[in-house]
Amino acid sequence: MVLRDIVLWKYERASWQWDVLCLLIVAFIFLTPKAWFDRPDRLATQTTRLIVKQQDFSPDRAELLKKARQISGNNRAELVDWRESKNDKGETIYEIDIK
Repeated sequence: MVLRDIVLWKYERASWQWDVLCLLIVAFIFLTPKAWFDRPDRLATQTTRLIVKQQDFSPDRAELLKKARQISGNNRAELVDWRESKNDKGETIYEIDIK
């Protein structure tokens, strides 16, 4: 009976049960260790875009990955995609997406 009342929340807002619930929520927020929510690995959707001049670009995937890791300083970077485009001066540049 009590468990059902808690799940369906049949208590008034100004009751002592409401106060206890609020204290439990606040205690959870402030007393939960940060380590429970830390994610050491990055999410797969997080990408970084590098802009590379034409002379620094190589169509060879291994060389491009090596160059991207060198520029980003991330030795664990993975290539996602790359695109050719033009900058404001009309020069050919390559946009490289890494994660």
